[in-house]
Amino acid sequence: MPIPVDILLNILEYVDKADLPNICLLNKICCSYSQDALYRDIFAHTPRVQQRLAQSPHLARRVRSFDSIYEDPDLPTALRNMTSLRILKLSIRLDSDIFEGCTFKLNSFTWSYPDNEYLRKFLGSQPSLKDVVFDTVPSSQPLETMCLPNLTRFTGTITWLPYIIPGRPISEVTVVEHISDHRSIDLSIFTLATTPIRKLTIDYSHLYPTPVHLLASTFPSLTYVKMSTGVMTAIVKNHEVC
Repeated sequence: MPIPVDILLNILEYVDKADLPNICLLNKICCSYSQDALYRDIFAHTPRVQQRLAQSPHLARRVRSFDSIYEDPDLPTALRNMTSLRILKLSIRLDSDIFEGCTFKLNSFTWSYPDNEYLRKFLGSQPSLKDVVFDTVPSSQPLETMCLPNLTRFTGTITWLPYIIPGRPISEVTVVEHISDHRSIDLSIFTLATTPIRKLTIDYSHLYPTPVHLLASTFPSLTYVKMSTGVMTAIVKNHEVC
């Protein structure tokens, strides 16, 4: 008997990903909805994954989350085909504009290689981005004023803070610890966001020896803070130490 689509979708949520290709063989309806689940979240563990998405636009359109460490000739085409992409994680060198012609609008973006003109151009084309992760060092050029207007969550190295916080509605900041980053932060940077910082994760060495009263005045709306010292980690939620 035919299974209602809403029931089928609920069933597919509980099916192991390894079994989804078999469900695709049952009939056209099962194939269509199973492919949605099968291709929704993609980790490119081999370059063949990108090749498949480059050659099959009807499958690439189903991808919502894509994670890759492979820079190969198929990647730009695969990205252009992923028109419904919302989450993108890339760990590749950007020596050309691989994003040219891409129409997706991201909510989250993770980048793990040096900043350059191609990255800046891409960020300027993604006004819907709310969450970025930059495990890299920025160039000396500031971001365009209209770039990332809706950014609310930032994770990255300390050197990005003067470029990413001012003029943006960032309320959550996680500072990634790098050996070369053991230095104090100019707290005035945090006050330049257009909304109060509510969540902060940082190594205490970046704040030492800032007086407590100055921390309190800089972060009046803080509801969550996680500080590590290398020996211990303290988490404070709503003024209670956990």
